[in-house]
Amino acid sequence: MKILGIIVEYNPFHTGHLYHLEKAKQIVKPDLTIAIMSGHFVQRGEVAIIDKFKRSELAIRYGVDMVIELPFVYVMQSADYFCYGAINLLNAIGVTDIIFGSESGNIDEFKEIANAIRKNPDLYNREVKFAMEKGYRYPDACNQGLSKLLNKSITTPNDLLGLGYVKEIINHHYPINIQCIKRSNDYHDKSLQKVSSATALRLALKENKNVKDYLFDMNYYDHLYYQEQFFELLKYTIVMQTKETLKTYHLVDEGIENLLKKNIMKFNNYQDFVKSLTSKRYTKTRIQRMLVHVLMQNTKQEIQNALNVDYIRILKMNSKGQKYLNQIKKTCIYHLVTNLSGYSHPALDLELKSTKLISLLEQSILDKEIKNIPINKSLYY
Repeated sequence: MKILGIIVEYNPFHTGHLYHLEKAKQIVKPDLTIAIMSGHFVQRGEVAIIDKFKRSELAIRYGVDMVIELPFVYVMQSADYFCYGAINLLNAIGVTDIIFGSESGNIDEFKEIANAIRKNPDLYNREVKFAMEKGYRYPDACNQGLSKLLNKSITTPNDLLGLGYVKEIINHHYPINIQCIKRSNDYHDKSLQKVSSATALRLALKENKNVKDYLFDMNYYDHLYYQEQFFELLKYTIVMQTKETLKTYHLVDEGIENLLKKNIMKFNNYQDFVKSLTSKRYTKTRIQRMLVHVLMQNTKQEIQNALNVDYIRILKMNSKGQKYLNQIKKTCIYHLVTNLSGYSHPALDLELKSTKLISLLEQSILDKEIKNIPINKSLYY
């Protein structure tokens, strides 16, 4: 049985995503397609523009058979954790093929780099550590290591994630075929065009522009979320907590709690505050992930306790996905979770915690989290 796996955020689901999905299915010709999707928050450290259940439904409507959740504990981390979580769970659910979008579109280069790192881990890790000690950001430090190994560099977001996926498959000897599709648009372009970036579409939605030619089923976008909506709560949290308490929160390291305290009352908007914390050492996305942990008051110990995920949570599926789920119930090495009452795990506690934060913007989301029904007859094909 051929099972295609794709790693997505669908934030929001647009024409470029549909192209990737259809192209991937054309290449693999799968019997089943499974997407692993970030939940309410995405890897850049922001709330997704619409909730994970709406995004899952859109995925099913346009060709995915099952959507599983990439746990918050992996999403709200560096690319290494994100990639580990995604590939590990896709392997556990039986995926045979993975196709990802890439700026370069060169899968052979990714494999060459991944194999070189696997064969020379000491040299690579030493160079990365040395670069970090010199004050380089982690992605830049990794490129310093690559430069020493192969005189190559990987700089764009999807290529960095793609290399991470390939490394996980090679290092763990997973029986998964992996390919990539070259992206047809600029990931950070903010203009609306034939295939617009998710960045451009989020901005257009925020500015109430007409985006019906770029998105699908506009009724899904009736309630939009933006990270700025949490700024007053973030400000309150930082002001009220002591430096010692802030230091216990995940990613609050190397004295940055002092800068949080120093800067928080100087700014009246979220983006300016983030910019004031960004440095040669810390990227904007890392700062934003840290601030999400501060908002949720996630301690380092809570995150550590949640890292060993041993379940797969199904968000949505069609009849084909349901049939496959029933088929693997006795053989899957991980617990298969369809509702929060079915299994207990620290990582699931974090999902509920993140939903409680979202409920400040939309109260009904808490009911969706607790009472979610993965199989929906209206999504049957």
